[in-house]
Amino acid sequence: MSKKVLALVTLAVGATLSMTGVAHAEPNTDPAKYADFTADFVPANTPDALNAKASGKNLIMSPYGTSRTIACKGNGTTVDLYDCMQEDDLGWITLRKTDTPIGPTWLYLP
Repeated sequence: MSKKVLALVTLAVGATLSMTGVAHAEPNTDPAKYADFTADFVPANTPDALNAKASGKNLIMSPYGTSRTIACKGNGTTVDLYDCMQEDDLGWITLRKTDTPIGPTWLYLP
């Protein structure tokens, strides 16, 4: 993907999240819209990562861990999380989901 297209996509996603607002601590009533799911993630480089799957959490492999907002579509119960993104210094970056033996892991790949 070219840098111009990536920049436009990042701007569009950022604008969408800014206009709709990322819900904080509220259930996602519309799984087709982004909501804040940061609390549903555990950094993959912490001791809690081994128990993440058993506790219903997703893993995040990111230089920011869970210190930056993680927004996803879905609701995590009847609709699996999808299209997850994390806020970084330049806006929002799309996370890539990978299934691992210790649970779903979302990768920050700039």
